[in-house]
Amino acid sequence: MLRNELKLLFDNDKKCFAHNDIKPSLLAGFDGFILNKVEDDFNPEILSVYKKFAPMKQQAPDSMKTVLFSTISDYAKDETSKGNNLNALVLYRFLLVKSLPDSLDYLNIAKNLVNLGDNELYSEFLKVYALKEENKLLSYIELADFYKGINDYKNAIASYEKFLEIDKTKVSIYTITADLYSKLNGSDSLERQIDLYEQAFRLQPDNRLALHGLAFGYEKLGRDTLAKIYYEKLLQNEPTENDLFNYGCFLIHCGDFINGHKYFTHRFNIDDVNLKYPSDISKKWDFKSDISDKNLLVHYEQGFGDTVMYSRFVPFLKKIAKEVIFVVQNELFDLISNSHLFEGIKIVTDEQKIDYDVNMALLDILYALKFDSSAVDLLKSKYLDVSKENVENYKNKYLSQDSCFKIGLSCSGEKNANYNERNIEISKIYSLLKDIPNIKLYNLQKNSGDYDGVIPLGNVFGDFTQSACAVKNMDLVISTDNVILNLAGALGVQTIGLFNKETNYRWFKTAGDDVGWYESVKPLQAKKQNCWENVFFELVNLVKSKSSLK
Repeated sequence: MLRNELKLLFDNDKKCFAHNDIKPSLLAGFDGFILNKVEDDFNPEILSVYKKFAPMKQQAPDSMKTVLFSTISDYAKDETSKGNNLNALVLYRFLLVKSLPDSLDYLNIAKNLVNLGDNELYSEFLKVYALKEENKLLSYIELADFYKGINDYKNAIASYEKFLEIDKTKVSIYTITADLYSKLNGSDSLERQIDLYEQAFRLQPDNRLALHGLAFGYEKLGRDTLAKIYYEKLLQNEPTENDLFNYGCFLIHCGDFINGHKYFTHRFNIDDVNLKYPSDISKKWDFKSDISDKNLLVHYEQGFGDTVMYSRFVPFLKKIAKEVIFVVQNELFDLISNSHLFEGIKIVTDEQKIDYDVNMALLDILYALKFDSSAVDLLKSKYLDVSKENVENYKNKYLSQDSCFKIGLSCSGEKNANYNERNIEISKIYSLLKDIPNIKLYNLQKNSGDYDGVIPLGNVFGDFTQSACAVKNMDLVISTDNVILNLAGALGVQTIGLFNKETNYRWFKTAGDDVGWYESVKPLQAKKQNCWENVFFELVNLVKSKSSLK
């Protein structure tokens, strides 16, 4: 009923007011969009306003028209601000055929259209707005903000850049534009992002967004000296807990373990569900008090790979605590309990109730012990064990008994934690290696599906003892940054680690013969983010070389 009344009003007034640059085809499309959205509960007050003033002729007194059009324009803007988009569009439709709307009215029409799900008409109204506001400085900001609001980062950047060509003094526009480049292109536009942040920094040296952008940008480019300069400036400018945590990660990545792990302790003060203190915080050790007469509980945190990586340091705590209790994930309990390194340490899981005096999170262990990266260098050989009998039994049950060179693949980590785009499809690795003679490929990933030419093993893993048995039976493991990489390194198995250009902060060494944390892991790193060609080339040559020796 309401739709029919509105359609009749539209049909009786199909010609736009002169000079408002709205073509008949655009008005027809606009009318069709509105009518398709009208429901029976459409606001009758809006319809009444339209019906009351629709008969008004152009010959009406100018003073009356001016007041009326201004009132309806304000009414439309108010409906827009309230989110009553359809009401606003009907009012703007009245203005299009009766008056010459204000330039911002065309922009508001576009906003309302987008909010109602349009993805075509809005751009035509933006063209009208841009035409009427051509070369007016603020119009570039209005357009940029509009495009940013609908995640059209390319057009938003173009509009902000036009503004900056005219006005080079607005710090916020430089930082906003740099952020949009990051969202649109990621690391591919790092140089441009840094240029924009540098201009913002020159205008306002204490601008936190500029300092943050420069610190992160230079870190991603591997220009650590410059990154450190801006991190330190950031820390002199009312640093947040996130700033302190990020600086700690940066220093660890640079190999400064003592200072890095000091700042890394701030991770528990930031708003991240993955970085919550893992135990009773009221019993947290302050890392200063004498605990030689205390029972110290060390609790795992974050992922399985972190437990494997940092567990090697737990035995050193026996020198400073009366007793050391190490809480590990259920899946790692058997493997760690039966590794000789942990003799004299009580290994438990969360299900067990244990009396203790003080606790600490596992990844704080290097800070507590004041170990630097040179200590890691002395502890990077094999430190986890699995019995020869278990390894042999696993081989007889699950593996081919031929003489092929066995390669285990693990190219994806936790699905929700693909930080820095670390994952590679196993099918890609298979396509690279399939023509190399005398090799057999095994999938060590759990719950990853089947791949042609790759024998699945991960789907039968019950715990990490079984994973370790599979890994120990491999002549070579090829892995991205995930738990299997850490497991293979901790077991001393020959491994090739595949790293993107931007790595997680833990990996302080990704060149040379070993990866820093593990002497059996040879790192191959992309020269540019997501450009794996050099890695794949080196990988194929290494596999050919190693497999030919068997």
